[in-house]
Amino acid sequence: MRFAKIGPRLHQSYFMQHRMAEYRTLLKQILEHNYRFLTACQYATLIRDNNPPNVPVCILRVDVDTDPCGAGRMFEVEQELGVRSTYYFRLSTIDRALIARMALHGSEVGYHFEELSTLAHHRGLRRGVDIDLIRDELRREFRSNVERFHELTGVAPRTVAAHGDFLNRRLGVMNNAFVDRQLLDEVGIIAEISQIGLWQRGTARVADRPAPVWWQPCPPQIMLEKSPPVLWLVLHPRQWIGNWRANLRADLSRAFAEAEYMWNRLTAATH
Repeated sequence: MRFAKIGPRLHQSYFMQHRMAEYRTLLKQILEHNYRFLTACQYATLIRDNNPPNVPVCILRVDVDTDPCGAGRMFEVEQELGVRSTYYFRLSTIDRALIARMALHGSEVGYHFEELSTLAHHRGLRRGVDIDLIRDELRREFRSNVERFHELTGVAPRTVAAHGDFLNRRLGVMNNAFVDRQLLDEVGIIAEISQIGLWQRGTARVADRPAPVWWQPCPPQIMLEKSPPVLWLVLHPRQWIGNWRANLRADLSRAFAEAEYMWNRLTAATH
């Protein structure tokens, strides 16, 4: 039973070429259902101004967790179709040339932040950590990293999205746990995209998943048949591009991070 999951995931990570034909077909299907593509910033601005869209809209979000080259392949398909989307880059996955092309096309580039899991990793923090004890430090790091993101990319992010790290699941707390409206205003951010205000009535969310599942909660084509007024697609290049070098680096980095975290946790317990 376990191999039924591991086998397809190994094939996806190290032997699959790409799913760009499927990606192109999906975007065409959304367009054929008369959906208008908005960036996260455009949509958040409409909601903030109490002016929700009066036509069906799709917000296409791509989290660049490990593979900016794969993100570039996806972006090329969007360029062909005139689709504008939102890409969230971690500090470790920034590709300035690609980001410049995205900005020129009219797509949005935002910051995929992870201050909480980074601090937890370095400190060896355990489940049930009291966020209030480290909130000020997290906020300082967030402000600093938003500025750093701007310097590295040439783009001042207008929306941000929390990265999901393995440590978030271990600790039972998400990376956005310390973020509030005041902090976002201080750094000129319109929205952290999980904010409840963005999820108006009738919003549907579909996210890609590793093989053999592929989609959660269902394929977007099924969701399209229900004609939700707002469709959020949350995608990751790793699920679409079989870049084995990038995937191997990511898997080795994850294994090293797990070991380092356990060491930091042990050493923290002895002090």
